Amino acid sequence: MSLTRITRKGQVTIPKKVRDALRLSQADFVLIVQDGEKAILSPVRGEKIADLKGRLPATRPYPGTDEVRREVGRKMGKKAPE
Repeated sequence: MSLTRITRKGQVTIPKKVRDALRLSQADFVLIVQDGEKAILSPVRGEKIADLKGRLPATRPYPGTDEVRREVGRKMGKKAPE
């Protein structure tokens, strides 16, 4: 267990012992998930956004790729490819 302080800018230093245990190094990404009164920090491995699938709980059912593309197109003011 380690104690760290939050800076004025809201930054925290991950203690070396924790970085070593999680194999974290400079420029790595971490995912922080709030769980009630706790925050859970998890290393993000891989280079694809798809690698994050399943890391966060779903808040609603997935509407499907076609519907997502249509919605993105609507938001961007373009027609989605058929």
